[in-house]
Amino acid sequence: MIKCHVKNIEFERTLNWFVILEGAHPAYNTRDLIYRYVSDPQWVPVYQGTEYEVLAQVSPILLKLNKPQDWHIAWSTSFPGLAGSYLASDQGQDGIARHLQTLVSVNVEGGAESIFRFHDSWIMSALYSSLTDSEKDRVHGPINKWLWLLGNSIVESEYRKRTPAIEYPLEPGWLNLDRAKQEAIFNGLLAKRNWKEVQA
Repeated sequence: MIKCHVKNIEFERTLNWFVILEGAHPAYNTRDLIYRYVSDPQWVPVYQGTEYEVLAQVSPILLKLNKPQDWHIAWSTSFPGLAGSYLASDQGQDGIARHLQTLVSVNVEGGAESIFRFHDSWIMSALYSSLTDSEKDRVHGPINKWLWLLGNSIVESEYRKRTPAIEYPLEPGWLNLDRAKQEAIFNGLLAKRNWKEVQA
């Protein structure tokens, strides 16, 4: 993974850019922010069309970014506490949304199926290094690169070529969180809490 300062981010023009945002935050109305900072926004609630469709009002939102740099400036300066991640792909929004729907739930070792906050940069960046190469391929799917905003820095995933869907047919809940992955997520949440305390 590559780490850089939040102001030094560069968005490759050869790829389509998206941001996946938390849909339920006590301090921010994500839909209002989208319409305030993006003209003619193209967005979709990720829970739409899944078993969690009844929660669509609080669903993470996938937003296509035609001007990712403009969005980045607004996000990092005006509402940095809103959880989310950047996604880069040579594919369109529908394919990305379908792929993200396979990450909505996970199987937890020693527990049961659980809703997964895959859109949270602190969680996904911490989890990523604990994944096997095969799991990374599956997490990426049609996504070439994930960018995780962590306070004043950006962490980039490995660059992956698109994995043909036929090679890795995914069903919701395919990702299993063993003890090591759960510990990685806990460490990511701890880092997020520490960052928030410094900001307070």
